[in-house]
Amino acid sequence: MSNANNDMHFLVDSQTFADLEIFESKEVKKSVFKLFNRASSHGGKEELLAMFHSPMSDIKKIKERQELIRYIYRENLSIPIDPFLFDFIETYLFLSNKPVYVSRINAWHKALKYRLQPTNEYYLIQRGIDCVIEYLQELYSFVTENSGQDRPFLLEQQFNIIADSIRNSELSRTIGLNTKKKLNVMDRERFDYIFRFYEYDRLKNILQMMYQIDAFQSVANTVSELGLVFPELLDTKEIAITGLCHPLVKNAVANDVMLNEDGNMLFLTGANMSGKSTFLKAFGVAVYLAHMGFPVAAASMRTGVFNGLFSTINLEDNLNKGYSHFYSEVLRVKEVAEEINRTGNLIVIFDELFRGTNVKDAYDASLAIISSFAKVPGSVFLVSTHMMEVADQLRSTANIRFGYFKTAIEGKTPIYSYCLREGLTEERLGMLIIENEKIIEIIEKKV
Repeated sequence: MSNANNDMHFLVDSQTFADLEIFESKEVKKSVFKLFNRASSHGGKEELLAMFHSPMSDIKKIKERQELIRYIYRENLSIPIDPFLFDFIETYLFLSNKPVYVSRINAWHKALKYRLQPTNEYYLIQRGIDCVIEYLQELYSFVTENSGQDRPFLLEQQFNIIADSIRNSELSRTIGLNTKKKLNVMDRERFDYIFRFYEYDRLKNILQMMYQIDAFQSVANTVSELGLVFPELLDTKEIAITGLCHPLVKNAVANDVMLNEDGNMLFLTGANMSGKSTFLKAFGVAVYLAHMGFPVAAASMRTGVFNGLFSTINLEDNLNKGYSHFYSEVLRVKEVAEEINRTGNLIVIFDELFRGTNVKDAYDASLAIISSFAKVPGSVFLVSTHMMEVADQLRSTANIRFGYFKTAIEGKTPIYSYCLREGLTEERLGMLIIENEKIIEIIEKKV
C-alpha cells in the first residue's frame, strides 16, 4: 500500500518541502504533515511520514489510494488499532533471548523461578503473549467480516493477505481460542515460540500492514474534521481549483484558479502583503497532496498528474558557500531549468524572482527568464512579482494568464481582500506602509 517501491515518484526537493512547510522544523511549528497526523500508533505515524516523503505520479496508484481513504471516511470504518496494545506487542516482540525451541522443562523452570523471584521480562513475555492472541483474534474477525463486499481493491487486498497469513500459519492456533480459559505453562511456551521465533516475520508483516491502514485512517479522520475534498484526476494537463484555501491558515480566504495547455502560466501581481505568497503556497500544497492521493483544502479540484513540483518562495543566502542572495536565485532557476529539460511535465512556482539584486537587473533577468519559461509546453508555471514593468512587457503572450490581489485604501490604511482577480494591478503600497510606520520620523529624531 505504501509506494516506497514505486518507480513513478513525484519529484519534490528540500527547497520545496521547506517553502510549503510540509514538515516541522525549528522555524516551522505548524506543518502540513502535522495537520494530517492523527495516527493511533507510532508505527502508523512512521508510515504516514513515509507517504509524505513519497508522492506519486502514477494516476492508477493515486486513484487506488484515494478510493481507499474515501472508503474509510465514508463508511466511518472502525479499524482495530489500540496504541497501548500495539506498543506492548512491539515491546514484547523485540525482547532478547528469543526461544528457538519448545521445552517442557524450560517452561516449568522459568515459571517456578518467576514465582520465587518475579522479573519484569517474564511478566512482559506473559502479558505480550496475551496481547498478541487478543489482537490476532480481533483482527482476524475484522478482516474476514463481509469480505469482498464493496471494499476498494487496496483494502481488500491487504485484508486478504492478513486473513491468509493468520489462517494458513501457526498463528491460526489463536483463532477460536477461549481467552477466558487460562493458558497452561506449556501453551504459553508454545505461543511464545510461535510469536517470537517461528512466525516472527509473518507477525511483523501483519503489524506493518496495520500501521499502513492506521496511516490511511488518520487521513480519513482529517477529511472528516476539516471538510477536505478529494481531487478529480485527469488525463490532461489541466489544473482547476475552486475555493482553494491554505489548510494551515485560520479563516483563510478562498480563491479559484485554472491553468491548462492554452494558458499554462499564471503571472501574479499585487502589493506587498496582499496574499501572493500565501496563495502560491496554498496552490503548491494542494498539488502536492493531490499527488499523494490525499484530500485538499478546496471546494473542488480537477488536476492532471505531473512529474514533480519545484518552488522558490523562501530562498536563503548560502553563506557557507559564499553565495549572495542573487546568485542563490540564479542557481535555483538554473536547477529548475535543468530539471524541466531532464524530466518535463513539472509544476514550477517562483515568488518574487530576483529580489536579491538591483531594480534594473531584476527587471531584465525576470523578463528574460519568464519569457523563456512561457515558451515551454507541458509544464505549469506560477510566477509572482511586484514589478509591473515586467507584466507590461508580457501582456501579449498568449499562454500567460494574469491575476492580482486587490487592495483598497481607507484613509491611509490598506485593506487587504486576499481575493484573486483576473488582470493586472498598478497598486504600490510600499511607501504608504513606510509612512504609516513613521519610519522617517523615527530616523530624523537623531538628525
